[in-house]
Amino acid sequence: MQQIPAFYFDRAAMARLADATRQPFRTAQPFQHIVIDEFVPREVIDLLIREFPGPGDIAWERHGPGRTQWEQDRVATKLANSDETRFGAFTRHFMTQLNSATFLAFLEDMTGLKGIIPDPSYASCGMHSTGRGGRLMMHTDVNRHPHGCQMHQYLNLILYLNDGWQEDWGGHLELWNSQRQLARRIAPVANRVVIFNTGTNSLHGHPHPLTCPPERRRNSFAVYYYLRDRPSSDEYTGMQRSVRWFASTDEDRAYAKKRTQEAVQRLAGVEGRAVGVTPVMIPFELPAGMVDRGSGHVPLYFLRNSDIGGASAFVQRHLRAACANLGLAAPEFLAAYRPIALLGVRSLAEAERGAPAMACLLDADGDVHVGRGPEHKDLVWVGYLDEILAAVPG
Repeated sequence: MQQIPAFYFDRAAMARLADATRQPFRTAQPFQHIVIDEFVPREVIDLLIREFPGPGDIAWERHGPGRTQWEQDRVATKLANSDETRFGAFTRHFMTQLNSATFLAFLEDMTGLKGIIPDPSYASCGMHSTGRGGRLMMHTDVNRHPHGCQMHQYLNLILYLNDGWQEDWGGHLELWNSQRQLARRIAPVANRVVIFNTGTNSLHGHPHPLTCPPERRRNSFAVYYYLRDRPSSDEYTGMQRSVRWFASTDEDRAYAKKRTQEAVQRLAGVEGRAVGVTPVMIPFELPAGMVDRGSGHVPLYFLRNSDIGGASAFVQRHLRAACANLGLAAPEFLAAYRPIALLGVRSLAEAERGAPAMACLLDADGDVHVGRGPEHKDLVWVGYLDEILAAVPG
């Protein structure tokens, strides 16, 4: 039997840390977050760094930089492993402490929210490693709980393991505001932990290629925490079913344009059709009447161009508040957000008879948004057109 040192978070010390971080976390901009340096004793971080595997030491998954063109280069590509049996012995012990009752009590005390749920399986988290030339597009997170769509992802914790990391090597975690502007850069230095609220607008990533020496890598642990219930709010419009990526380079934008053009061509093949979609794929609560009692599905009717009619009439019927919120005339609004479908009806005639319907809109980047009715000012992002069409039957 292998013997390892023991490390446990001290409840009194964590209570003091919660007192020190509570206000900074809750008021941080552009969204709730905290950065804590010297997070654990030096001998603990040294052990974790020594145990961290190299790119050829274990079976890694290749995650890549996001929704863009990329080569599966083991040196540059973001690697990940969530299999605890692949962790070093002390690492495995330490990671259980991040899911312990003592640590959850700290998170609840700092955030003010009770009922925070850990994921001991480390689904899509665990160990992450990126080499020279690698990057991670700015994004907001998908729900990744291993039991499907029953939990709302609430907090991300990232602990960096990079001794002697230099500023000009890059790899900074960037936090952007809702206008897609840089608000904070956080260097990935050893023994620094970042904890942040993964809301619908929590844009984060490290979008610039690493310039570290070839023998160095940006290594970290990641752990995610969940809530069973999470009401909709300005920071959280509903459970996200796909990672939402934000292009910041010409390469990213070209890739998004190509995927969108291909999807628009496929869209012509489903115009005038109605399909059923499962409510669980829709990231907001639907009126009960929209769900078909027999199948349990929600009808989705793909619009023909002739179905839209006049821009002003369509906007007035489905998108009045959203259009006003953006300060656009109806033709300008529909030029930016092309109507492609109506959620909740099987035909245009149903909508014209007064059946509740929600307009589904396509923007220039291939993102699909839903307007939840004429009185709702916000559009809800639901995914990418190419991925949505891939799930359409037939």
